[in-house]
Amino acid sequence: MVILGGGIAGISAAWELSKPGRQDQVESITVYQRGWRLGGKGASGRGAGGRIEEHGLHVWLGYYDNAFRMMRECYAELDRPTTDPGSPLPRWTDAFRPAGRIGLGERHGDGWLPWVADFSSGRDLPGEPGADRSPLTVPEFVRRSLVLLRDLGASVAPDRRRGPTGPDVVVSASPTPPRTRRGAGGAGQLLLDGEMAALVAVLEFLSLAETEVAALPLRLENPIVGFVGTSLGTLVERLRLNLVSRIADDTAARRIWHFLDLMRATLRGIVADGLLTRADGFAAIDDLDYRQWIARHGATTQTLDSPLVRGVYDLAFGYEDGDDDAPGFAAGTGVLLSAKLFFDYRGAIFWKMMAGMGDVVFAPLYQALERRGVEFRFFHRLDAVRISEDGFRLTAVDFGIQAEVHAGVTRYEPLVDIGGLPCWPTEPRNDLLDGAGHEVSQDVETLWSSVPERGRLTLRAGRDFDVVVLAIPVGMHRYVCGELIENPRTPEWRMMTERLATVATQAMQLWLRVDERALGWPHGDVTVSGYGDAFHTHASMSHLLAVEQWPERDPPSSLVYFCHTLPATAPPPRDHGHPEAELTRVRANAVEFLRSDVRRRWPAAVQDGEFRWDLLHCESGATGEARLDEQYLRANVDPSDRYVLSLPGTGRFRLRVDQSGYENLVLAGDWTDSGLNAGCIEAAVMSGIEAANAVLGRPLLDGVTGFYLPHHGRAGPPWEPATPRVRS
Repeated sequence: MVILGGGIAGISAAWELSKPGRQDQVESITVYQRGWRLGGKGASGRGAGGRIEEHGLHVWLGYYDNAFRMMRECYAELDRPTTDPGSPLPRWTDAFRPAGRIGLGERHGDGWLPWVADFSSGRDLPGEPGADRSPLTVPEFVRRSLVLLRDLGASVAPDRRRGPTGPDVVVSASPTPPRTRRGAGGAGQLLLDGEMAALVAVLEFLSLAETEVAALPLRLENPIVGFVGTSLGTLVERLRLNLVSRIADDTAARRIWHFLDLMRATLRGIVADGLLTRADGFAAIDDLDYRQWIARHGATTQTLDSPLVRGVYDLAFGYEDGDDDAPGFAAGTGVLLSAKLFFDYRGAIFWKMMAGMGDVVFAPLYQALERRGVEFRFFHRLDAVRISEDGFRLTAVDFGIQAEVHAGVTRYEPLVDIGGLPCWPTEPRNDLLDGAGHEVSQDVETLWSSVPERGRLTLRAGRDFDVVVLAIPVGMHRYVCGELIENPRTPEWRMMTERLATVATQAMQLWLRVDERALGWPHGDVTVSGYGDAFHTHASMSHLLAVEQWPERDPPSSLVYFCHTLPATAPPPRDHGHPEAELTRVRANAVEFLRSDVRRRWPAAVQDGEFRWDLLHCESGATGEARLDEQYLRANVDPSDRYVLSLPGTGRFRLRVDQSGYENLVLAGDWTDSGLNAGCIEAAVMSGIEAANAVLGRPLLDGVTGFYLPHHGRAGPPWEPATPRVRS
């Protein structure tokens, strides 16, 4: 059994295939990985001073049930000592912590306002073993949408009590949230007027009648649907007339209206497009752009440009070719992900890792998989997959060997100890490698690597493998899957590689000498998006300083991550200078951002029109802009690092894991038609589980929890068992 690629999808497939009791079906599993570490787009490393250097900004969402279940199983198998101070992060609950504060940047007049919300923690936790995670149907989405609307009213009306279900949203336009500002004319009074009180009463009725409503066949002809639709339309319109004169000057009124208008358009669209009864559910509208769809159903121009809508695009890097003026996100996927984000989270809406993603996720998975007997071959660059003359089977897989261990070293050990925690270094471990006169560098992780090849390896079908799981990102396919793409028997490969778009991203990590409050940012421990600049999204990550190794005399006081898309093209492989050129461009973007746009978030970081470079932590004593060189910048331009977009009309071109067209080839990755067709950890894990099921002959959705979009697949329903692809 061969798995090509050590990102989260390939590792998830290995995890499922190597579970106890499956050795009789899968005799051996070998993962082949370019470079020196696992992780793919989620990789991280430890640099100078043990500082964490990520590929980007990574937080886990509370609906990642499948991903969290895998991590819970992994930490349980490792069974790290819980009382030994030298064994940090022994349990999954030590490795992840709830992060319920999220925010959006709202453009208002000539300036920007932060809109920060605290979502309360729930009693249940993600990935709970044996928990019932039935798919969330479209009618259930409608019902939970109404509950969220009621909870929003309760959050800004201080005298109302929080209901029994749903998040407790605290909306704040300033350090003092509206719940503390009582009095006539305030947000509380606004929402307690007659129209809102009537609306809340309708919603409370639906909530109290939860069992009865859930049991009703919510069809267009059902009286309750007509009643709810009419009541919402009438009440929201009356509320709009009261709010419209206040929207320009009243922040609370404007945000309430944007939310109500978005929910009204969404509910209208669900009913008008028959999504309550269609078998394909939200996928029926995936040919439309999300903004286009809500506009079609009545969303105002102001709502279309609101932070609520822009945040949806930022969450999924939804900008074609990285162009902020070309937003694109499939409508059905947008509605689905919004529903999962707000209505299906467990414990907390976001979860932050307590070290780098490589330390918290991929190092433990690597250690546990090795204990299970899974083998790893690092420094194996996939060059090509070969097919038989009749075009029905894979016959060979070709690799370039990037590095070999020294004579006398039996194997490459990729992890290093940082404060008692196994971690991936940010550079290959040259102390173990035979460099043949030169050191192996980070260059081996790029398509444009100039590191000399040390040899070749070809695996043969029937001799070296029975089945291959291809877990290489779709952006790389044109470079390694040429025979599959050119095979006239499988035209879907060409369609997929041509139609599934990817986008480069840029990331920046800043270690600061002061805390964020001193920068004029009062919202601690928050993840914020929606700012229209080079780095739309940022997150407070100061909790990671505790696991880095800074000198006691002058440690940083805070750590903040930034990220967004990077308009970039992929030149031919011979352009060895391309990665460095793109990194130089990211640095220029960072300088411009800090000199101009950072004041939108950190007003105190700018003095006399110039960024205060002395705020950046710097051990070398450099001054001015040169202090940026001791921060961490990254240009994710390699085809394997590019983010997979969910552009309108492209879902039909995704291949299901069992639709490779080749009897000994299974697919895995967030680019497949997994049912959650967006670039995220959960989609990749779901695809890995489905890939393992395809190999074993199980129903694809066996063991997959949570709701999903119906597969676009053409090879039979994903809930029926298939023929095993391995010899028993």
